[in-house]
Amino acid sequence: MKTTALAPWFGSNRLCAHQAGELLAGCEWVGVGFAGGMCELAHIKARTLMVNDLHRHVINLARVVADQREELQQRLDATLFHPDELTAEEGRCAAIEAAGLAPADRLAWAADYFVCSWMARNGLAGTAREFKSGLSSRWNAGGGDSATRFRSAAESLTEWQAVMRRCIFTTLDVFDFLARVKDEPRHGLYLDPPFPGPGDSYKHAFPEASQRLLAARLADLHACRVVVRYYDHPLVRELYPENRWTWHRPEGGKTQTNKSAPEVLLVNRPAESTTIGA
Repeated sequence: MKTTALAPWFGSNRLCAHQAGELLAGCEWVGVGFAGGMCELAHIKARTLMVNDLHRHVINLARVVADQREELQQRLDATLFHPDELTAEEGRCAAIEAAGLAPADRLAWAADYFVCSWMARNGLAGTAREFKSGLSSRWNAGGGDSATRFRSAAESLTEWQAVMRRCIFTTLDVFDFLARVKDEPRHGLYLDPPFPGPGDSYKHAFPEASQRLLAARLADLHACRVVVRYYDHPLVRELYPENRWTWHRPEGGKTQTNKSAPEVLLVNRPAESTTIGA
């Protein structure tokens, strides 16, 4: 896919997304508890794909891409790459968030959020700053062009539509989501929670108490295959010990500053193929 994330999420798994799919091979039902930028969805081949996130803006965008993709692209094609556009869209999205109610015009809402995500600086989507950013403008020839990035992301929605149409979407608290999961063979879970430390930047906080509760809930699942993504961290080592969880250390993970990250994928039991690609 030309653009490997639906939204340029902070801390997204864009480089190693295929490995999550490999570790879930053979599952017929897969639940994704923290959807974020949704990089992994194209690589998960389950018959049923249940996708959840508390972030209503990105879930609405995914739903509109599934069913109104052409109309959304038409709106985006007519949108000027200009700071006034971004300021207006940020204001409308912030107002929706403050009101706590989904607007009737979901297409306009999706277009506004797409602009907020792709015109702003990369990696702010999902954070507390996502509606407080200026236009991503380059004043030198290094790196890619910001306007081209925005247009390419809009064009890629054609490919994303096929992915989104495979999904069922929810906006539940992750623990409510997990309470509905059936612990059965051929079921799988993929969880990419906010990491201890860097995850504090996310809009929806996930403190240590939540990390501990998540690990406890996942430890109760035995038939369902569970894959969890984290950075290697003392708290993660405590909650997911290697004598109970299989630790995969993929190559290629990067932090937001493009430094090598000790990223890990944790599995509660072996996949049908336990060798994951780099």
